[in-house]
Amino acid sequence: MKMGRKMIALGAIGVVGMLALSGCGRTDDTPTGEGPSAEAIDDSPATGEITIWAMGEEGENLGDFADAFVADNPDATVTVTSIPWADVMTKYQTAVAAGTVPDAIMIGSSLLPSMVAAGGLAPVPDGVVDAATLNETAEESTQVEGVSYAVPWYVETRVLYYRSDLAEAAGMSAPTTWDEFTSFAEGFRSEGAQYGIQLPMGDAEDSTQVILPFYAQAGGEVLNDAGDGYAWNHDALVAALDYYGSFFTDGLAPTSGYGDSQTSSFVDGSNPAFISGPWMVSVLADMEDADWVADNVATVPVPAGSANNDSYLGGGHLGVFADAKNADGAWKLIRWLAQADTQEAWFERTSGLPAVTSALEGFTSDPRVSVLNDQLQNTVAPPSVPSWDEMSAFIETEAEKVANGSSAEDAATAIEAKAESLGTGW
Repeated sequence: MKMGRKMIALGAIGVVGMLALSGCGRTDDTPTGEGPSAEAIDDSPATGEITIWAMGEEGENLGDFADAFVADNPDATVTVTSIPWADVMTKYQTAVAAGTVPDAIMIGSSLLPSMVAAGGLAPVPDGVVDAATLNETAEESTQVEGVSYAVPWYVETRVLYYRSDLAEAAGMSAPTTWDEFTSFAEGFRSEGAQYGIQLPMGDAEDSTQVILPFYAQAGGEVLNDAGDGYAWNHDALVAALDYYGSFFTDGLAPTSGYGDSQTSSFVDGSNPAFISGPWMVSVLADMEDADWVADNVATVPVPAGSANNDSYLGGGHLGVFADAKNADGAWKLIRWLAQADTQEAWFERTSGLPAVTSALEGFTSDPRVSVLNDQLQNTVAPPSVPSWDEMSAFIETEAEKVANGSSAEDAATAIEAKAESLGTGW
């Protein structure tokens, strides 16, 4: 869930505390606070084949990574099937309907509400993980009316990356406010850069991962207090869309979005700033080397609007199917993946920030990760409601219009009307 609409599942993961989802639009199949019962997981070794679906970089790495689990549980095997983010919900719904599910599945945090609404996930049994050890917001995001349907695996947030060498040569300091952010981008361009900032544009890149934080930074909230309806703040939405669009209409950001040149234009200095997550440190180091990153790249929390400096929060969860053939083994694998030392090793493999708080604290000696840790204290995530995926796609379309010169006022009005017609999906 790291770049692009389906890669964040997270993207968009997003991670956000589930609010009480009472109100209209429910069906008899909607989960209730009591939830189905689940047998507690004991401490005996896992046995048998454990099948799991995972996506993106996680799907590519989990198979080899789980060899350490198998070494401790020699009567168990782990079979990982890597599937594209774009296919997740279709494959999930088909497998649940046909009764051909694997044992476990990686869940982009923003997809959890749709999966729960579709049925098929088992509640988390006792004995899998101590919720108190987890990032609080991430743990809350796994719940529907008091029932947890997944275990947080990793979390992620976004910070501002910029070419510190070029900024220093131009006598510029890192921005801390919206106005400073605009001036910062203008400063890079006045010093010879083609653009001053890279921002996502269009459906393939999920521009809501910056627009939603801009909206929160302007003081807006997406859902009402009961969590059963959208409640857009019109003025904040207009401000967020107008601010986003200004970078494009003023020529500070390319209308091509990130595109294939995101990292190369950063490295060559033609576009020396972007907002992204922890994985970009290793991506840049692979392009150049670790010393180049240390000498030329800085990360800082995202600049603040009138209300705060919230950044996007996403991540990934792990869940088990109600019809899993080896649910016991799957939960034991998930318990292992949620241990602090395992999460530290996973971070070294994938740069996925640990959902276990104690594991995350161990990385604060790295200044770039320390910044991410600081940013985690100020985050916003997409609402955990089934209709958000459709809602966010509509926001992206309207935001692209604003980036091409249309009215932010008209776009905000259209978004509010769409939200009213959609409802939350529960």
